[in-house]
Amino acid sequence: MAHSTGPSDQLQDPKERRISWRRVLAGGRWRARPWIWAALGVAFVALGAALAPWTFSTRALLDEIARQLNASSGLYVAAKGGSTFSLLPRPHITIESIAFADPAGALTIQADRLHGNVQILPLFAGRLEIVGVILVRPQIDVDLDRKPMSSAGAAVRAAAARPATPEADKADRARIGALSIAGGVAHVKYGEGKEELVENIDATLDWSTVGSPATLEGTFSWRGERPRALLWVARPGALLRGEQVPVTTRLDSESVRMEAEGVGQLGAKPRFAGRLSASSPSLRHALGLVNISAPLPGPFENVQLTAKASVGMRDFQLSDLRFTADDNEFEGSFALRREGEKPIIHATLASNFVSLKPMIADVPPLGGADGQWSRDVFDLPNIQDADVDLRLSAARARILRLNIDDAALSLMLRGGRLEIALAEAQAYKGTLKGRATFAANAAGALEFHANAQTVGVDAGALAWDLAARQDVAGNLDSSFVLDATGDSVGQMMRELDGRASFVLTEGEIGGIDLERALRRVDKRPLSSAMDIRSGHTLVDRASATVKIVKGAANIEDGQARGPGFFVAFAGVTRIPERSLALKAQANEADAAGKPREKGVQIGFDLNGTWDEPSFAPDAAALIKRSGAAAPLLPRAEQQEQGSAIKDR
Repeated sequence: MAHSTGPSDQLQDPKERRISWRRVLAGGRWRARPWIWAALGVAFVALGAALAPWTFSTRALLDEIARQLNASSGLYVAAKGGSTFSLLPRPHITIESIAFADPAGALTIQADRLHGNVQILPLFAGRLEIVGVILVRPQIDVDLDRKPMSSAGAAVRAAAARPATPEADKADRARIGALSIAGGVAHVKYGEGKEELVENIDATLDWSTVGSPATLEGTFSWRGERPRALLWVARPGALLRGEQVPVTTRLDSESVRMEAEGVGQLGAKPRFAGRLSASSPSLRHALGLVNISAPLPGPFENVQLTAKASVGMRDFQLSDLRFTADDNEFEGSFALRREGEKPIIHATLASNFVSLKPMIADVPPLGGADGQWSRDVFDLPNIQDADVDLRLSAARARILRLNIDDAALSLMLRGGRLEIALAEAQAYKGTLKGRATFAANAAGALEFHANAQTVGVDAGALAWDLAARQDVAGNLDSSFVLDATGDSVGQMMRELDGRASFVLTEGEIGGIDLERALRRVDKRPLSSAMDIRSGHTLVDRASATVKIVKGAANIEDGQARGPGFFVAFAGVTRIPERSLALKAQANEADAAGKPREKGVQIGFDLNGTWDEPSFAPDAAALIKRSGAAAPLLPRAEQQEQGSAIKDR
């Protein structure tokens, strides 16, 4: 059997095939052209008929726009200028000088221009559906005390519906659309006469229907900064009905950056619960922007935090908190609630290492430029309007040059009274604890009370870190109680009262060698004056009690004993003048420090300023012991008596 192919197959020339198809198409095009023109004509006639009300009736156009905007927002609409409707490049309307207001007048908007995009397909049915609105240079006035947006808009209808009902489903299907603001200004009134001004608002709200996800994003100028903000809500209708809904918010500005992601709830008990992260170069400045003057213990700079947050209208709670400020790192929890207008703060924090130096940055300097106590009058902060309970545990802590371990610190502020306490800490091979309270009295002066105790502390290491001195070593047990009132450091030193006690064991005193001086005083009494002011003295035990009255610290029952000596001393140090006057009597003693019955004695004085005290042995007693210098003593005494008579 043979198989043949026709001319339309392989025997036809390709060029002829192309020409043939062109003829077919050309013939078909000419035959279809009348139908195409007829269909286009019908479409244009239908579109023209649909657009006729909006093209030739400005009032109909404005009425329809006002109806749609009122249905979605609940606001009354009034157009003061002309309007235009254009099809190209896409259908849109423009209205000059338009105003919006809610029935209560709590929200009014006056814009230079409204530009609205219109959907194409509904136009064929004679419907004008606006899908997006741009307000150009709107002036927005909001009075929060008068509860704006309480009229029957789409959002209000959604909020009024009960959850999981047909009414709620219907309300969620209501159209909202997109709203943009370009170059807006907002005046916000609140709290009986308070007002905020927000300028240069450029924002967009993308919210197609009440139940659809909504995104609000924009920038604005406020109090010298230009933040960028974002808010995303998964189901706005459910949120308005008091249901729990996923939400995300971000704020990015010079003073603070914040992001929160979690679940939000409105209604009778609005609340947010979720993860929160924030940072600020200065928390004090950031709080100042929102008119919060918090009694922060320190500058709180370079702040960063992450936490699980639970936020209500009158409370703010952070758990699983990680917090960094002033180069210190903390973990723990934080809670803020309000009782009336008073904030109540509770915080429990822990740290591996904390420097307390930033926390005392606002403490006035103790000394002035002249080396005396500062006479600058205190500028006391107002701490009457807050209660604070802060607990801090630190594996290691540092305050100025002092180092402590396993510290349990607390800061309590209540009724205008500040209490700082160190419950206990390990420091310098011993333990220490202390407490200090501060409060302003009716006259505006500062009232101060403090007490502290050390047990078994290495006095040498403490003295070096505290005052960079190496004059003393040993185990120090001490306690003191201090009270003072004044409007400056200088006045408080003049009003200082208190008491103290010190016990030093197994120690050493630098710059004095009592044992050597007592041993050589019989053989070389005059040179012993030099011997006593060099070397060091081993001390088995030294103790003293101090009573402070009006800045004068009287040293009583002072004594020290060691190998070969026993010293009794007493005197006064005048704290306001930073001076001291001590008298001491050193007695020869046995190896246990018990005075010998007829042992050698040396007296000496310690006088002068704290910075440069002078050490002066009893020259007359030493001269009496010197055989060579003894004849000089009567003549010297006669000269002193003659001088005394002359002075009279």
